[in-house]
Amino acid sequence: MDTILAVIALITGGFMTYGLIKNRTNSLPYIAVFILSLLTIIYSRDLILSDENSNHLLAYLLISVLGINFAIGEFTKNSTKKLFILAPTVLSGIFFMYPQVAEHSFLGQKIDDIIIVFAIALLSSVAPLIIFIFDKIVTIGITKITTIKWEAEDKHLFHNALTLAYVGVIAVIGSFLLGKISFLIAATFLISSAFVTRNKYGIKNSTLLSSGAALLLISSAYIVLEKSGFETLDLKNGEVIEGLFMAGFLAVIYSLFIKLGQHTKGTWTFLPVLKSVLAPIIILFLMGFAYTQLERLGGVLTLTSYLIALGLITMIYSTLKSNANLIGLHLISLGSVLLFSPYLQPVQQSSGIDLGALGIELTEGKENKTSDNNNNLSYHEKLDEPAGKELNNSVGTWTIDPTSSKVFFELGPVDGRTKGEFTNIEGEFKIGEELKNTSIAVTLPVEHISTYNSMRDESLMDIEYFHQEKFPEISYQADQFTKEEDAYILEGTFNMLGYSNPLSLTLKLVGVGEKDGKEIMVLWGKASVNRTEYGMPSSAKVGDVVDFHFEVQLTK
Repeated sequence: MDTILAVIALITGGFMTYGLIKNRTNSLPYIAVFILSLLTIIYSRDLILSDENSNHLLAYLLISVLGINFAIGEFTKNSTKKLFILAPTVLSGIFFMYPQVAEHSFLGQKIDDIIIVFAIALLSSVAPLIIFIFDKIVTIGITKITTIKWEAEDKHLFHNALTLAYVGVIAVIGSFLLGKISFLIAATFLISSAFVTRNKYGIKNSTLLSSGAALLLISSAYIVLEKSGFETLDLKNGEVIEGLFMAGFLAVIYSLFIKLGQHTKGTWTFLPVLKSVLAPIIILFLMGFAYTQLERLGGVLTLTSYLIALGLITMIYSTLKSNANLIGLHLISLGSVLLFSPYLQPVQQSSGIDLGALGIELTEGKENKTSDNNNNLSYHEKLDEPAGKELNNSVGTWTIDPTSSKVFFELGPVDGRTKGEFTNIEGEFKIGEELKNTSIAVTLPVEHISTYNSMRDESLMDIEYFHQEKFPEISYQADQFTKEEDAYILEGTFNMLGYSNPLSLTLKLVGVGEKDGKEIMVLWGKASVNRTEYGMPSSAKVGDVVDFHFEVQLTK
């Protein structure tokens, strides 16, 4: 469904761009904003929940409000009667007919109060009327008290300033009382009021349309974040700042192509149209793709911060240029983000061993620490640590299965952790009747390291990192085991790059099962290694301490 919405947005954005270049802007902006609204609401509908299940009632209500007001606006666009503003105002009361909306939640926050929903809708629907009243008061004050000449352009700037302030107040109040669903509700009724008051209050609706579109983009950005597994945007992150600046860049570039297209005649008109559509698509793709090369460069965070910034920038842009219209760019941008974001998920470590297939029942271990900010937790504190069993129930010699065993690791600063894993692990675990007769030996082939980035993995083989040609393996041996609660503390030697240093490691026996008639044992463990102790240079950017844990499957 998201792909279909993306394609519709891109096609509509292309037609809108063509219309701007051909100066066909009478009804086209209203049609484009109407489609943008429908796409955003449809995109949101599955995240509007009732008892943890999707409930589309609120989405259908918002679509109905938009459809009715759009139809009224089209039929009455040549009328000057001001009473048509009553249409969205009256429709704001539709929520009282469906009080169950108050039981819904959106992006983790419950709506709670139908009166607040109605209030946000009502305040948004009367925006043109409020601006009209303030305009009259100020106009009378200026013309009666001062000698200032109140030009049409001055009135336009004043209307736009009022619109920005008014929408800002609604957004703040709505976000505080309702959460992120308020952006969707406010946008619906702001845009509806723009539909029905066209040519009726002496107010140019470009800023009202841009303000509604901005709220739609902000709402979509939060949904993209939610679907991609991110909690929020952090302005300290470079990829977020990247998106903010790229929004300004693309807004100017898009406007430039539109202007050039308006001065292009004949069969060559298609070129600026093509450039206007393809430029944002290509740039957004590159911004997203950069994440696949380096976690802190581009990706979903860049694209969502871009959507938010684009909405805000075009709001301000429309206040300064009375004929400014970047709705086409909104649609192209939203379509591109919906198209690319599913392929730009945060780097996730692969899943561990399937214990159920081995007949091993997982027992949860001690609870890890919790924090309101997950970034305050260390790598090991975030792990789901299993309960351990006694080793003396598994006496014998066990061989590591290289196809099922992995060592996972992380390193780097909190705002840019690099993740990875080792596969094709080899080794042996000898368990004696007594701990003093127990030993373990593990080998990690350097060529089988993965940081989920082929270019980076290749560079890790070079001399400044693992120097794979000279040191093809990393190894660990231990024969000192000390029981500590349900785990064992191993004292052994870690060997890497020709260096050998002592390393303490926590080990747990998860359980013993069976596969293909053979006994299978599963081990879990964790430790940390300071790579500078093995000849690697210190780097705050890369990170010095490598935190790791392992899940190892062994056959007897």
